[in-house]
Amino acid sequence: MKLFFPDLVRAIDVGAEAKRLTAVKFAPAETATVEDETTAEKIAREKKMVPTTVPNDAEVLTALTEGERRIAEKNPRAAEAAFQKVLTKYPDQARAWYGIGLVAMLDHDAARAKQVFGRLTVGEHAATQDPMVLAWSHIYLARIYDDEGNPQVVKTEYESALAVEGAPEQAKQTAQRELAAMGAGTPVARP
Repeated sequence: MKLFFPDLVRAIDVGAEAKRLTAVKFAPAETATVEDETTAEKIAREKKMVPTTVPNDAEVLTALTEGERRIAEKNPRAAEAAFQKVLTKYPDQARAWYGIGLVAMLDHDAARAKQVFGRLTVGEHAATQDPMVLAWSHIYLARIYDDEGNPQVVKTEYESALAVEGAPEQAKQTAQRELAAMGAGTPVARP
């Protein structure tokens, strides 16, 4: 800073900057309205919805990222190994359990996937602090129940996914699309 800052300051053309600032127009100051207060409150509430389930541990973050990459590559064995590494250190880590559920889906192991996603949606281990995991777990459970031919539970799970505060927009759209398809009686192509 000692080397470059003085030259940086000397290079500022005060006349040019003053001329540029004369063209700047600021919005008129207004008093805060009730709507502004509710907007500020909504923003503060959304900030609280940031997932707190991911520990600040570089090794764990690396393993979670590796597991997610392996899921994308459709390599369930490598993904499961990465998620198990996380679960060894943090047994209740929601994102790792979610990954294990996705591995079960890749393996076509509906019973295990149902158990894992059920664990993430209900009870003491529910992923209430991670809206993404909670919403998608409801959606995957609905798909499993749909395959089993249980439409009432399917509808409940999709509605539960829509009720998750802070859920990703893509999860909400998927749940809405699936509910609409149920009402119309047409099957929806799933990714």
